[in-house]
Amino acid sequence: MKGIIAADQAVRSARLAFVAGVNLEYHETNTPHDQEVHYVRSQTQRVFWILLGLSVVFSALILLIMPAEKTIGSIIKVVYLHGALSRAGMLGLMAAGAVGLAYLIRPQPALARWTKALALSGWAYWTAHFIVSMPATRFTWGPWIAWGEPRVTMTLQIMLVGLAVIAVSWLVADERFAAAANLLLATAVVVLAARTGVLRHPLDPIGQSPSGLLRWIYLALLVPVVGSMVLVAWRLTQTRKPAPAIASEIQSENREHR
Repeated sequence: MKGIIAADQAVRSARLAFVAGVNLEYHETNTPHDQEVHYVRSQTQRVFWILLGLSVVFSALILLIMPAEKTIGSIIKVVYLHGALSRAGMLGLMAAGAVGLAYLIRPQPALARWTKALALSGWAYWTAHFIVSMPATRFTWGPWIAWGEPRVTMTLQIMLVGLAVIAVSWLVADERFAAAANLLLATAVVVLAARTGVLRHPLDPIGQSPSGLLRWIYLALLVPVVGSMVLVAWRLTQTRKPAPAIASEIQSENREHR
């Protein structure tokens, strides 16, 4: 009986210690400093959605007001969006490799976050460009996917290899490995883009267009599309940023204001 009573008292003591620890942790994580960190994160998220929304609206307005093309009509708008997403995805993947190289030369936490974020954002936009290309291919050539086209093969190769790099980097959870993998991926993207030929797909349909107006419209479309890709990468760096890093930035800003 004494053993049972002693065991019961031990369980009650453990429960009290657990509750006390939870309360202590609650009070410690609700200090004014932690509330300021939470405020910064909420403001960052709000700014992200506002800027992303503006990028989408701006892109939609450009596509809405642009004129139709003589040969394929309004389908040119889908082609332009496909091209802009392709450029944004490729730039994101190449930028991830450049930042990865910078991290390998001089390791810094910010560079580690940016190389991962740019790789994920660039891959997402590259995948989106393939999805958008499907209706354009359907309306112009007949099939949804031109399987025999070398550029399509290159697109699928980059999609699969990029997904593998992102997944393995997440599983390994090593900053140097992720940086090196992104550098190799960027190198592969550059090599494939330079060496891949075409059959029916024009190599540079927009740059070779006789209409100067359409070329300027495409350049205007690149601004919000590429900007949104960088914006998504920036948001990813903020979600992966630890609270101490945010706290350090707040303290730095407070010292500057003083």
